[in-house]
Amino acid sequence: MRFVLTSVIWLALLIPVVNAEELSREEQVSIIADYMLITGQGGLGFQSASDDSEETRPLKCGTSAVLNFVTNYDKLDPELLKSLGVELETRPEGLDEFVDSPLGLFRIHYTNSGIDALEGGTPTAIKIADIMDSVYTHIIDTLGYPPPPQDGYEPGGDEKYDVYMRYLGPLFYGLTWTDSLEYPTTQQATSFIEMNARPSTIYSYNNDPHAPLDAIRVTAAHEYFHAVQFGIDWGEAEYDIGGKNERRYWMEASSTWMEEEIYDDINDYYSYLETFYNRPEASLQQQNGGNDLHPYACVVYPIFLTEKYGRDIVRDIWLLCGSMGFGADFLSAADSAIMMASGRTQNWETAFSEFALWNYLTGERANLTMTHGLGFAPDLTDSLVVGYSEKENYPAIPYNKVHSYYAYPITVLGGENQAESPRVNGSYYLRLEQISSATIVDDTTFWVCDTAAGEFVDGCDTCCTDSIFTRDTLDYGFPYYSYRINVDSLFNIYLALRNPYSPAMPEGWGVNVIYEFVDAPDSLVVDRFFAPDTGLFASRVGLLDHTEYSSLTFVITPAPVNNEYYARPDYRIQWVGYLVGENSYIDSLRSMPAAVLDPYPNPMIVSEMDDPHITFKLRVPFDTGSFPMYGQPFTEADPVLQVDIYTVAGERIRTLGEITWREARFGEFFTEWDLTNESGADVAAGVYLVYARLFSKARRGSLLAEDHSKVLVIR
Repeated sequence: MRFVLTSVIWLALLIPVVNAEELSREEQVSIIADYMLITGQGGLGFQSASDDSEETRPLKCGTSAVLNFVTNYDKLDPELLKSLGVELETRPEGLDEFVDSPLGLFRIHYTNSGIDALEGGTPTAIKIADIMDSVYTHIIDTLGYPPPPQDGYEPGGDEKYDVYMRYLGPLFYGLTWTDSLEYPTTQQATSFIEMNARPSTIYSYNNDPHAPLDAIRVTAAHEYFHAVQFGIDWGEAEYDIGGKNERRYWMEASSTWMEEEIYDDINDYYSYLETFYNRPEASLQQQNGGNDLHPYACVVYPIFLTEKYGRDIVRDIWLLCGSMGFGADFLSAADSAIMMASGRTQNWETAFSEFALWNYLTGERANLTMTHGLGFAPDLTDSLVVGYSEKENYPAIPYNKVHSYYAYPITVLGGENQAESPRVNGSYYLRLEQISSATIVDDTTFWVCDTAAGEFVDGCDTCCTDSIFTRDTLDYGFPYYSYRINVDSLFNIYLALRNPYSPAMPEGWGVNVIYEFVDAPDSLVVDRFFAPDTGLFASRVGLLDHTEYSSLTFVITPAPVNNEYYARPDYRIQWVGYLVGENSYIDSLRSMPAAVLDPYPNPMIVSEMDDPHITFKLRVPFDTGSFPMYGQPFTEADPVLQVDIYTVAGERIRTLGEITWREARFGEFFTEWDLTNESGADVAAGVYLVYARLFSKARRGSLLAEDHSKVLVIR
């Protein structure tokens, strides 16, 4: 029926070294059980990660289960295989009829008798041949994918692609087999397809007498795209630590997307979406065993990519996977493809953050109107379209997965043992309710102030400019760190993320902030920020008048490009704190204009300084609510500071442009001069002329402020 032994050996020889570790008996039984289920060899059952196990749904495609068996074959205990009665399958036999497709590209093998008898007989076989030609034309001719390599399989001696119609039971639509490797030293593999000869028996189709051909259509699109993938890189799979679990989520998600691409009106994938929306914290990379339903439900990601960047991006990702060589390259390929498609304005991290936002706006939330921003997110524009074209038909993320809180401050703990914390490339939704009538608990605490590096220094009252110092008395479970809020705004929300195994911020964190208004309950405003590569703190959000908002929802996404993070148990949300303070506006900052402040120290006496440098400080303008009008805390996107330094003879010796630190709430931005010229050499003692300018955004937006000054260097 299925795989010749020599093919198993070839495939086993090409498995990456990471997959060389021995498998436990439990792991072997799981792999064998999946293989026996799809090949109809026994009643061991199957492994499925679906949260909807009480509901019988098709397992859809057997390709991953078979490949998992084949690629691990050399590590399976021969005695275990023998005791379970496992047989290695060859190509199907006993199918005594065939029909060639009108374009001469496919041969449909079938029979009119026995358990494998094709529903509808020869007329159905002719329709299937037409369907396969149509699928080929769309994928190869219209979308521009390379056709899969030809197999030259005997008997027959022709180059037609073989499709075998067999009864696969009620759980499977079909599967694609790699039956030989035409180029054993490369990543291409020939293949053939099996499809269910009795589609009316498949769950989801057995109650609709008109649906069986629709099942054939989506199966043809899905499985033939697998054949195309095998011709690009059949080894596009990720492995957990030790290589014990193979994940081909991109193969399955993109093949399910191809169903929607070719047959938009069938929408077979709708029945799998609850698996994704019911567990938003699950990783896009999840595939627990060959029969996990999650990869099919992750079809929403390629749908998101194509609706945002155009349908060519899926092809671009696959071709990049092929160009990167054998093995797991999807995350890197997708990152590159997104940068190319967006003109380098977005990448994997920013796109995944927006993807999570789209997933919030489905089902009952699909009709909410989105606008952007309150001034905190310079990367969002009014032209950004949010939401799938069919979002009304998708499930909504359940309310028990949008974690709601009514009293503040709040501490949310995550970690390896926290089921609700997001895995890498997963999403976490947190909602602060009743913002307009916020309940502040009695022992709300305020900032003691921290250093520029984000590490609290006990007793260092000079480490910040706040005027009120009240020790934090709450216990957050991590006594060796302190988390503070600022008292200088009416309603501040401060987000902190930390990795307990590293002082650095976990990479790839993005946060969407969704503001819902009391007076316009169907209208949402979205801001977005991203955590820096280093440092403990992510950001804080200050509300000018919290009575305007009925709630705030935070969409948090850890989205690293490195696929090795998936297997790390420590890579979770370890600490998320939303600490809320109450006080009045700072009247002295209302409507304050931009300014260039005096450099200091001036004069600079080098011999009296351990680390001699001159600091230049500028202030952005403030609005009527006493908040700075430009800049996002803990980023260096905008505004832009430029300081040109000249000798008294008018020779420019240095230009400073990097903002090294800022106190964002007070709108103050800093840069430092280490008393060297452009070549890095120390400057001589003397007087230097300084011309400082502050622009509103990168590439010199509006000039906010400028000033001239002199500095004296004494050596």
